[in-house]
Amino acid sequence: MPRPYACPVCESNESEEVFRLRGYEVAECGSCGLRFNAGFGGGRPASEVFSREYYYVEHRNFFAAQLADGETDLSVPTYLRRLDQIESILGRGRLLDVGAGLGTFLRLARDRGWNVQGVEISPFAVDHIRRTLGVPVFQGDLGAFDAPEASFDLVTFWDSLEHIERPRESLRRAFQLLRPGGALVLTTDNFDCLIADIVGFLYRASGGAIRYPVERLFIDRNTVYFSDGYLLGLVRGLDFTEVQMTRMDAPLGKITASLIERAALRVLYALAALTHREAQMTLMVRRPENGLPGQEVLG
Repeated sequence: MPRPYACPVCESNESEEVFRLRGYEVAECGSCGLRFNAGFGGGRPASEVFSREYYYVEHRNFFAAQLADGETDLSVPTYLRRLDQIESILGRGRLLDVGAGLGTFLRLARDRGWNVQGVEISPFAVDHIRRTLGVPVFQGDLGAFDAPEASFDLVTFWDSLEHIERPRESLRRAFQLLRPGGALVLTTDNFDCLIADIVGFLYRASGGAIRYPVERLFIDRNTVYFSDGYLLGLVRGLDFTEVQMTRMDAPLGKITASLIERAALRVLYALAALTHREAQMTLMVRRPENGLPGQEVLG
């Protein structure tokens, strides 16, 4: 039956339960089709959800290198490749990183000559960035960030949009903050993927008894679970243009998993690459210079 959960994007109250998990439910909006977390944070504010324990305990593998020095973070090569790509188009300028986490990307961009700022909801992460990098970072939601329209050349969301309680409003605000011709780059999870199909089948075939694989993929710290098609529609509806999308999987070294789980993931990663059904995506779009549509490159 439809359940009275408000969709984080379209705000419709018509939704259906997809997965009943430990402490939360994944629901699907009956209006726009988005899957979302119907129990995000257990009623706590996001600033408490992303506490010190989130970085040091719950996702220790993902953040261990960043907490040490950031130099060995497995995301660094990806960040550098993206900066090369962006700089070949935009040059360097003012950069805003939304959901800045522990600041690895801010450090890399600053060291290459960008004028950087961050936005981050977690008090722990904000304190870490301020102490270790000394760059300006606003604590709070992007909607409360006070800056003139068209004041940034680049806005980034690295693995953060899926944790934001009102993602459409954040993308709209990012559009406003970009200068005409400026770029937005984001990486997030893609739930129209091979692994999502498999864990969904196991859950349904077991009558909901097999929940662990679903909980590992549809994590409780996400507010939304985007598909690549849904995200493309979202940015197009906000008038972004020159859409470029690539799909990939998260580095295995950043995932806390048993040896058996890692072996299974290696096989699934290979199959996903062959079928182009990877579980992450990077999207680069631009605020148009003149309102004319641009070309799209989807891979």
